[in-house]
Amino acid sequence: MRQTMPLEVGIPVVDLDRMYAFYTQVLSCTEARRADIPSTLSRSLGVAPDGYINIWLKTPNNEVIKLVRPPVPPTIPPAPEWMSRRTGIAYLTFYCSDLDATLAAAEAAGAVLKSERALIGKDRDLRLCFFADPEDNIIELVEVKQ
Repeated sequence: MRQTMPLEVGIPVVDLDRMYAFYTQVLSCTEARRADIPSTLSRSLGVAPDGYINIWLKTPNNEVIKLVRPPVPPTIPPAPEWMSRRTGIAYLTFYCSDLDATLAAAEAAGAVLKSERALIGKDRDLRLCFFADPEDNIIELVEVKQ
């Protein structure tokens, strides 16, 4: 396979407006496009029985996060205590220039810290932490000193 476009990750969401604001204001994503996916297509894709809204958000490095909002909101499953105890995609990693400011903005927008505030790598040029976004998707923040 030769990949022809950046990787895209889909996240079903309950509150589209809140999650849109979180990913654009806190994590600096920008809207690339949006579409109402009709039920005939969504059903044949196996995504939703009755259509959905899809918003493509570009990260600052051009990866794509798709916010998927069906008419009937999805159920947020309970999160396990340890990220490695959930199957599938356990977390998304964002590299940032200021971990403290980004984490403060995330918490102000409803994120919940899941690790120590700023773990320091053994080479001391790396700081990181984990938090849950407002709908309990786990985000890793990494700051690498230049």
